[in-house]
Amino acid sequence: MSTHENDFIVESFQVGPAQTNIYLVGCVETGEAAMIDAGGNTAGVQRAAEAHDLEVTKILQTHAHVDHVAGLNDLKAATDAPIYLHPDESTLYDSAPQQGQMFGMPVDPLPDVDVFLEEGETVDVGDDTAEVIHLPGHSPGGIGFYFESREAIFSGDILFRRSIGRIDLPGADREAMKQSLARLAELPAETRVYPGHMSETTIGRELQDNPYLNEDW
Repeated sequence: MSTHENDFIVESFQVGPAQTNIYLVGCVETGEAAMIDAGGNTAGVQRAAEAHDLEVTKILQTHAHVDHVAGLNDLKAATDAPIYLHPDESTLYDSAPQQGQMFGMPVDPLPDVDVFLEEGETVDVGDDTAEVIHLPGHSPGGIGFYFESREAIFSGDILFRRSIGRIDLPGADREAMKQSLARLAELPAETRVYPGHMSETTIGRELQDNPYLNEDW
């Protein structure tokens, strides 16, 4: 899937056995791009970046479950771009090889995180800016990258089309998930949601159709 809006490019790829969504987000004006979640297919990401005359200058991790970090070693080696992550994901991040063993996805120890992101900080992708929104629940340090001027959020594994991320994994928290969903529900209805799994949606659509935003569970 690709989205081209004036000078804002979003290319998505589904990777791995969990069909994880990873995203190349680029600014045409500057030629700078960010990879949101390095789950794999580094060669495909690089080809897409080259096709748009983009250079991956940042690797932005919504969280550190193995299906979202399995390609980090390859992408770091290919781009030398700094890795961004919330500090509350450090334990999961460091346990990536053990996670891989559990889920049948061999992963070597990951590169060091270059920048730890906190709630309310911003990250520039060329001329565009994303606000960091801390969204725990699926994992302790899950974050969303909210491009307000583009009416888009990359939500990781918090909000899916008519569903949500799992809350039965180590570090997950049901009440934190409810609070994170409530935060997302406050975004403008037209905000496009680029999730970690399943298809793109909008906040307005989920407020209509998603039981986890409309029912007490």
